[in-house]
Amino acid sequence: MKFVSHLDMNRFMTRLINKAKIPIWFTEGFNQHAYFNFAVPLSLGYEGDYEILDLRIVDPDYSNKQLLKDLNFATVPGIEFWAAEEPIFKMKELRFAEFEILFDDIEDITKSIKNFFAKDTIITQKTTKKGGTKDIDIAPLIKKAELNSNKLTLILTAGNENNLNPSLVLSTLFETEKIEPIYYTVTRKMIYDSELKPFK
Repeated sequence: MKFVSHLDMNRFMTRLINKAKIPIWFTEGFNQHAYFNFAVPLSLGYEGDYEILDLRIVDPDYSNKQLLKDLNFATVPGIEFWAAEEPIFKMKELRFAEFEILFDDIEDITKSIKNFFAKDTIITQKTTKKGGTKDIDIAPLIKKAELNSNKLTLILTAGNENNLNPSLVLSTLFETEKIEPIYYTVTRKMIYDSELKPFK
């Protein structure tokens, strides 16, 4: 499922909601469609253990318990719904995301990785919306970087204003420390508000 793009995931959710006959609110106008929104789109190739889908139910008698039951009945292996709750935070309050990155074998480059994340300034190039590139310092956008054996835990800024992708961090790591790119997997474990409270 991690190789399903965000656009295809939106199509999947539309079909799943229709299949489960969930009384969801539809947009108004000529081309009506079911309205729902993912808190932070997950990059292609990433797995997610804590993903938030925001939707509006129009039937006041349709409970969150029934919603959760219907979603899990209609879903497919690889996508599981484990909670249905009233929202607490607004989307604009989302600030950080925690990622778990697993490497095959990094015994020879452990020191280089630790040196990289100890830097006060980490300059890299980021693609702009207009297709160009610009130099940015990503060090202030890295809230936490912890290496334990072959597992790297990162807490990075997330949301509409400053969204730092782990792939950019790792490509900068390989280039800066002159490391031959190695295989890794990425799982987003949690998303947080500004106080590092789980986003709900």
